[in-house]
Amino acid sequence: MKKFIASFLACTLYFATMLNSGTANKIWVTDSGNKSPQLFDPIQTPNQIRTTVAGKTTIYNVVDQKDLECMSKNIYFEAAIESTAGKMAVAQVTMNRVNSPKFPNTVCAVITQGKHHANGFPVRDRCQFSWYCDGKGDDPHKGKMWRESELVAEYVLSTPTLMDITDGATHYHANYIDSPRWAVPSRKTVAIDTHIFFNHSRKRARKNLTSF
Repeated sequence: MKKFIASFLACTLYFATMLNSGTANKIWVTDSGNKSPQLFDPIQTPNQIRTTVAGKTTIYNVVDQKDLECMSKNIYFEAAIESTAGKMAVAQVTMNRVNSPKFPNTVCAVITQGKHHANGFPVRDRCQFSWYCDGKGDDPHKGKMWRESELVAEYVLSTPTLMDITDGATHYHANYIDSPRWAVPSRKTVAIDTHIFFNHSRKRARKNLTSF
């Protein structure tokens, strides 16, 4: 629980600072230990950004803009009205899949995984994330909820040491639908907002489900 709270607060602080900054720079970072967050000039390499504040060095990944676009859309269409934690959880499920040998190894490939027609368009209702193959347009309304989704996506993609608040979940479903067949052998890990999360690789149910 303490690790969850620390991770959540760090994301919230980053999120609030970026939302109020008015900058288009995708690589701003903050030191979550400061009561008054500020922006720092980073030392950037091709793949990482290194910041040192009060003797503490933090390393961030350089965010690929294609990955950022894909992840932002996934968060927006799956969890636009969820809390910051709910958005983080959807992003972390995506990353857990990227890091699993059972799924594609890139962010965009994980999100667009499914059957496709010869013209490249997804077959309706035959994909991993329902928004991608629901037959509706995939252009988000670029208002506040889009910006929030983009900021959470950036935070998750840029922070290599981020604690996984889903406890390794690779799947989730809304709490207002009947349990899917794939959920039966999976282990429930956590419930956040309207989503219940599962680790599909663990074949044991968890009786005491943590909720946030």
